[in-house]
Amino acid sequence: MKIDIIDKTGKKVADYDLKLSSDIREDIFKKAVMAESSLFRQPYGASVSAGRRHSINVSKRRQTFRTTYGKGVSRTPRKTMWRRGMQVRFVGAFSPNTVGGRRAHPPKACKIIQKNINNKEWLKALQIGLLASVNKSIVLKNGQRVPEKYPFILNDDVETIDRTKDFRAFLNSIGFESEIERLSKKVVRAGKGTMRNRTYKQKRGPLVVVSSYDSPLLKSSKNIQGFEVITPDLLMVRDFAMSSKAGRAVLFTQKAIKEFEEGLK
Repeated sequence: MKIDIIDKTGKKVADYDLKLSSDIREDIFKKAVMAESSLFRQPYGASVSAGRRHSINVSKRRQTFRTTYGKGVSRTPRKTMWRRGMQVRFVGAFSPNTVGGRRAHPPKACKIIQKNINNKEWLKALQIGLLASVNKSIVLKNGQRVPEKYPFILNDDVETIDRTKDFRAFLNSIGFESEIERLSKKVVRAGKGTMRNRTYKQKRGPLVVVSSYDSPLLKSSKNIQGFEVITPDLLMVRDFAMSSKAGRAVLFTQKAIKEFEEGLK
């Protein structure tokens, strides 16, 4: 598959031969995304002693002093609030049907929430993500607005752009105006997410892949709202995903895509 390589001015300078052949299997891709997402989940669960901190000792036998036998009450576990001779004030406790009692089936912190995937399937999912990202029809179907000449690869001289406004001007010159406009909108999240450091909902934009951490493009591109930037050694399957679907616009530099393809072998 031949892909254009464009320079700082947006002109084609060469062709890149993408040597990947695979079917776009959405089921394998989604399985890999779910497996990777499970790695970032935090285990949670109720305390083992939650709802069981009450002192309950109410006998059900006939001959026992201060019992509930003959009082016309159910067999619910009870704790004693006060007592006066044979007169005792009981309140239900401990069991799930009582106020402040334990939960019947609480979430357990020991539950294994991590999902696994085979290495071959994961590498296959990476190839699927790359192939879907260079398929313009799939990218447009996922709601992104890409230029007419997409897909393309950025020449290595683009990595020398060290200012955000210069990189934004470059994106506008190659046809990303409507995509930047789409990403400029963000809304306040409804519900308790506003109290949990998830105040805003931001649409996902293109991914920029640079060759190294020392690249000036790393800093200049990450300040554009909705854009993300990463190096090839940290690429995951979910970086190629829009939600859990394959087909995200990805802007590789020439060095970055060579390094990424070598890692797939």
